[in-house]
Amino acid sequence: MAEIDVAALTEEFYSKPFYLSYSGLNKLLYSPSLFYNHYVLQQREEKLESYLIDGKVIHCLLLDNGSFDEQFILMPSKVPSGNTKVIVDKILGIHIATQGLDVGLDAYKQEILDALVAINLHQSLKTDAQRLDKIITDETNEYWNFLKIKGNKDLLDDETLARCNSAVEVLRKHEKVSELLGLLTHEMENVEIFNEELLFGETDKPFGLKGVLDNVKVDHDKKIIFINDLKTTGKTISDFRETIEFFNYWSQAAIYYRLVAYKFAELLTDEEWTMKFNFIVIDKYQQVYPFEVTKTTMQDWQVRLEQKLDEAAWHYTKRRYELPYEFAEGLVTL
Repeated sequence: MAEIDVAALTEEFYSKPFYLSYSGLNKLLYSPSLFYNHYVLQQREEKLESYLIDGKVIHCLLLDNGSFDEQFILMPSKVPSGNTKVIVDKILGIHIATQGLDVGLDAYKQEILDALVAINLHQSLKTDAQRLDKIITDETNEYWNFLKIKGNKDLLDDETLARCNSAVEVLRKHEKVSELLGLLTHEMENVEIFNEELLFGETDKPFGLKGVLDNVKVDHDKKIIFINDLKTTGKTISDFRETIEFFNYWSQAAIYYRLVAYKFAELLTDEEWTMKFNFIVIDKYQQVYPFEVTKTTMQDWQVRLEQKLDEAAWHYTKRRYELPYEFAEGLVTL
């Protein structure tokens, strides 16, 4: 493997304008080294965790149905679970790196055995043949064949798609949600709908902001801009306040609010125009609730965001990514 030219990659990164996203800010504040590896050294792992797949599918089906075939490929059977899936995915990485021929999973028996040893899986079995039989099955062979043709698409099984279609149906039937998202808007209404909209905004920091917004509805008659972010949660809607803090969704909302204000700055010069932010949440029991963020709460989030952006600017300007800001500055005591 070629050695990474850290200095060259760093200079390349800093030679171009940078726009910080919610996910980028999270990386930078939680683990600056993770941010550095991803954005500066371009060592990117954008693997989508299984618990995030549902949200991505629901977003696509509800807000951008035409792109489903571009983003997903449907498997006729279930995706392997747990460590079995991890190993097959790892073998695919080896297959791609070696630019191997179109071979089956059984062409990588030694690599599979090495992977099993590394994670101490199936080591209680007496023979290598028995260990391989645990990994090389009809299910994993089918999964392997799909992996080789899927490209950048995410794999879906029938069960996941059925669950997501059910959630989309629930959301569509929710009167308030349909109204917020503009799902039932008529052509004659003085309303603009923007789904999956990529926005950029400038700041007074050494970087800008960017984000892909789920849904923005501009109601010209009511003079209201609705910013709607769809969230799926494995908990319940009663737990969503804690979820906002745990995943820093408040910073995402604050960033999106700024981006929309930047895009529609001309409209907002009229003091009659207002913006409203909503988290539209569907939980594990398919309970749906649109959480409106009050003006006071959004103001508080903007203050918090400004502090976090200052910390991000400290890392960016000083090119220091070894520790989070408060640790790097020795501000943490016990």
